[in-house]
Amino acid sequence: MATAVEWGCPVIHVATCIACGRCVSICPSYCLRLQDGKPVVDSGGPFGCLACGHCMAVCPSGAIRVTGRGMKGGEVFPLPLPSARATAEALEGMMQARRSARHYENRPVEKPVMDRLLAMSATAPMGFPPSPVGVVVINGRDRVQELAHDLVAAFKKWRFLKTPVGSILLRFMMDKPSVELMKNFVLPVVDTIIEARKEGRDLLFYDAPCVMVFHSPLKDPVEPAIASSFATLAAEGLGLGSCMIGTVAPALQGDKRLRACWGIPAKNFPSMAMTLGYPSVTFPNGIHRRFASVEFV
Repeated sequence: MATAVEWGCPVIHVATCIACGRCVSICPSYCLRLQDGKPVVDSGGPFGCLACGHCMAVCPSGAIRVTGRGMKGGEVFPLPLPSARATAEALEGMMQARRSARHYENRPVEKPVMDRLLAMSATAPMGFPPSPVGVVVINGRDRVQELAHDLVAAFKKWRFLKTPVGSILLRFMMDKPSVELMKNFVLPVVDTIIEARKEGRDLLFYDAPCVMVFHSPLKDPVEPAIASSFATLAAEGLGLGSCMIGTVAPALQGDKRLRACWGIPAKNFPSMAMTLGYPSVTFPNGIHRRFASVEFV
């Protein structure tokens, strides 16, 4: 039996509505319409309310509140004036300065800083609100090293893929480019992480004081990847360093017990992990980066 879709519930406060019609013109699901020159909720529209919040964001008099789909009605707030927002130059400078940090100071990330980073990252675009992305925060070097220990144990099982039988299984499980990536990059990296661990070196999380794991009930990794990308920019703006760690998600996906141990819901798919901390190295120079190709057609 199919589960009914939960829709948002917009309410228009007639006493404060100035009948400008902006909410009607911007609603992406057409659940608002004009009646006698005033906006009303159209329950007969093709879709229900997505709870995107566009109507609340555009309303000049604060006459609309949306509840449902994770919204409680009080999410709207006045935006900073344009003069208080980052210019294109400032944003470009921050993006250029952001690098993958692999050297961290031996100090924790404070909880208020972490809370602010998460609030900033939650502004990431989403396909269909509310965001399906969840975040597990492993804060503190001791806890991070416990996770590293568990993941290295999981990595050791991957060595089976280097055997003749494992190689055959790989060809059935993956396309040819993915098999080549696994053999020529992923497995050698995993071997390096395992051997370094024996010597007391952490080449998985680089002794970072914090790790975040982004997960979602959807197999599609796009939304967690976007959210974690926003998190790297938020980290840069807060004076933190970060580094995406691509080997964590596959290891967690293949171990139900490990996911449960580290707070990832049973039906969710780990998508991206990210180290976080105060960087111990500063870079006076940037590096030019380019897309593989750009075509204007």
